[in-house]
Amino acid sequence: MPTKLKPRFTKIAEDRHHYNELRRLVNSRLKELPPNRLLIAKIRAIILMLFYFSLYFLALQQQELVGLFYLLYFLMGITAVLIFLNVIHESCHGNLFRSAFWNKVFYSFFDVMGMNSYIWEKRHNHLHHHFPNISGWDSDIEQSGIIKIYPHEETRPIQRYQHWFFVLLYPLYLVNWVIVRDFKDYLNNHQIVRKICDVPFAEWIKLLTFKAFFFFYVFWVPWRIMDFSLVQSFTAMLIMLGGAGVFALAVLLTPHVNTGNAFPLTDGELVSSNSWLAHQFITTNDVTSENFITRNLMGNFNYHVAHHLFPNISCVYAPEVTAVIREYAQTHNLPYHAYPFMEALNKHYALLKSNAVG
Repeated sequence: MPTKLKPRFTKIAEDRHHYNELRRLVNSRLKELPPNRLLIAKIRAIILMLFYFSLYFLALQQQELVGLFYLLYFLMGITAVLIFLNVIHESCHGNLFRSAFWNKVFYSFFDVMGMNSYIWEKRHNHLHHHFPNISGWDSDIEQSGIIKIYPHEETRPIQRYQHWFFVLLYPLYLVNWVIVRDFKDYLNNHQIVRKICDVPFAEWIKLLTFKAFFFFYVFWVPWRIMDFSLVQSFTAMLIMLGGAGVFALAVLLTPHVNTGNAFPLTDGELVSSNSWLAHQFITTNDVTSENFITRNLMGNFNYHVAHHLFPNISCVYAPEVTAVIREYAQTHNLPYHAYPFMEALNKHYALLKSNAVG
């Protein structure tokens, strides 16, 4: 059964004032920005989903060029991550459409890509956003026991080598999500997400139906209908999920899981000494690397401080919102952090290495 006791933050009047003032400044800035950017976001979402299936159908025609078959499946995986960033994540927060119905329709594409939309919405919106980097409550970085993320936890023998073997595990991130993790969240009452929800029977049916559909079109169709071999079809699926897993982790880990961010503790009654605003600042950073992809296809993940402070603002306005936050933080000495992509990755590795010997 869901627990009633959840982490709480200390109420600090000064931080409440800062947040209200930030919100006022952000809302004022948003009124100056063109509303047609939201249309661009919708068009981008449709194009990405069409591109995903275009790659798929093109891949099915490559019986004579198996290497190209593998490449197209790899690009499907990369496109799936871009869909997650620009479609799934945005619609999950209600930012893609004004209509809750259409947000739900587009969000359901997550199930088509093999991951369960119901349980991820619970994990992400109700746990990660409320309690980032709090052990036992941030289900976005729920640990398997092999990799140690939280510095204060005990180091297991296998984790003393995690900074060496993590490169072998990270490609399995989405393989594990599709095949294992969703089922664990449904079946295991000790999973973090089960602290806040019980799974309705209808969601069980949806889980099994869409998992079967994913393996049907990704694996069974190439093997049994399009005359690829069992090994070729299975290899292509692993390439798709493995490539997507590495790309996804590079995006998901850099804003939270590195030595530049805190992993705050709570007391025996789950009370944090930080305010909610301070907690978001010390557990989250932006990624400042600038190129076409980061400007247009990374959603809110490179402007992640803005997203955690104002999760219901579309990613198309994130650059301007971030500018407001950065200026306000500098003026009022708030702990805003931003790193180039490679520096954030290096800080993630440094965290793994530090935790291995800690």
